[in-house]
Amino acid sequence: MTYFERFSRCLVELVVDGRRLFLRHQFLRFVLVGIGNSAFSYGAYAALLFIGLEYRVASLLALVLGIAVSFTTQGTVVFRNATRITLVKFVIAWVILYLINISLIALLMRFSLSAYLAGAVATVPVTLISYFVLKFAVFGRGKANQSAESSKRPQHDCKTRHCRTVL
Repeated sequence: MTYFERFSRCLVELVVDGRRLFLRHQFLRFVLVGIGNSAFSYGAYAALLFIGLEYRVASLLALVLGIAVSFTTQGTVVFRNATRITLVKFVIAWVILYLINISLIALLMRFSLSAYLAGAVATVPVTLISYFVLKFAVFGRGKANQSAESSKRPQHDCKTRHCRTVL
């Protein structure tokens, strides 16, 4: 086997293993999708400012667009449970998370942090809180639904390098 063949085989295994890691780890999907959602929301905000909208209007429209995109990506890619009911819960959750975020920023600003730094610091706890709120309160499925779904899915025996499905 040539060096190039070994290299390409290793590269393919790395991509496949990375995809498995991404699919198996919900929090990793949450963080990566969240980065994309944040970039989209900020891009929308900047574009709306660029076309001449006032910052409060631009922020509101970017928030609405961001919630729509975020619901779609979080609901389908991360939690795999996007329904009309979860959309309502998602909007309510983000209103509450927004209030937590601005309260935390205000608190941090009392300790002489700038609004920029306070916002950056608040991102960490709000992100963690949002993960658990979205996981359990918004996209969480009841125990009856979870056990029914898990019985439908094939079980995997991943003790060996090549994962085999066990019926």
